Amino acid sequence: MKKALFKDSVKEIKNTYKRFLSLLLMAFLGVGFFAGIRATSPDMVNTIDKYYKEQNMYDIQIISTLGLTR
Repeated sequence: MKKALFKDSVKEIKNTYKRFLSLLLMAFLGVGFFAGIRATSPDMVNTIDKYYKEQNMYDIQIISTLGLTR
């Protein structure tokens, strides 16, 4: 049973190899993009935190002081 399924799969790939290659390429591009974003996101967060601290930017701006006391 498994041998027949394997033979059928190989035959199908041989008959439609262009489609198979394009799907494989799309999958690799998706995985590569995801891995790249996943790997660089901590560096981006650290960079923006460092920039905000160097520029003395505030975290929140209070416009109305109603109800706030020192």
